Amino acid sequence: MILVPYDFTPPSDCAIQHATVVARKGDNKIQLLHVVNSDSKSLMRRDKISLRDLNDRMAALAARVERESGIPTGYDMVTGSIFTTIPEYAHESKAKLVIIGTSGMVGLQNLFGSNVIKIAEKSSVPDIIVQERPLRPHGYKTIVMPMDAGKESKQKTFQTAAIAKIFGGTIHLFAAHETDDFLINAVQNNIHFATRHFDSQQIPYEVATEVEGGKSYVEQIIQHAIRVDADLVAIMTGDHRGLLDLLSTTDEEHIVNNQAQIPVLCIDPQNVLYGSVFSY
Repeated sequence: MILVPYDFTPPSDCAIQHATVVARKGDNKIQLLHVVNSDSKSLMRRDKISLRDLNDRMAALAARVERESGIPTGYDMVTGSIFTTIPEYAHESKAKLVIIGTSGMVGLQNLFGSNVIKIAEKSSVPDIIVQERPLRPHGYKTIVMPMDAGKESKQKTFQTAAIAKIFGGTIHLFAAHETDDFLINAVQNNIHFATRHFDSQQIPYEVATEVEGGKSYVEQIIQHAIRVDADLVAIMTGDHRGLLDLLSTTDEEHIVNNQAQIPVLCIDPQNVLYGSVFSY
């Protein structure tokens, strides 16, 4: 099952579109979730509607998605906080993936960069964060995976490979440039582990490296993703990534809010279920 938090904004509509493409490939159903909170009550006051009316809107939306996509689609409304309710619901419903729309710095339920990352960090399953860029029919076919010295890269490798396998995609490893011998070896070991796994699964890949003396590593990740016309960027999130991981929370937010609106797969190595998003 693919969970889509929904807050009646264009990014959450885009998240549904992504979910239909992914669900169709993975033979999954879609579950829409609206978290009822103070923002929902503001919407109800603005539109002069009741909680029952809001429920009717969600029911109509789920019915329309199922009718237009042919994918079984349910919905739920749960009172709570977006920071705890979404991760808890994903875990309890045994969702395989959460696809969540980010509204930049505004939005009905404050689903903007830093807040969405906080939700992803608490999630026991991978999260794909989207803006308003629709997913092309071929799905996540070109995937950029930054590769640094962090030892937690195995989970990212497995999850990214699973998605690439589903869509017949190519993974573009983008390695951090290091000058310290220990870090150089750590990066190379991580790349070796990843490429061995890709080879075993017959997943095509390419390897590029950060340009020394150029823009920041994060800027170069985004530039490389734009250059290869990426459909997805895969990153590690959370406090459990390890001391050698180069990305800070601010970096994560910058990647999630990238100007090309490339979707971002977020994986927390401590919380994410070990294995693949989908079997292959």
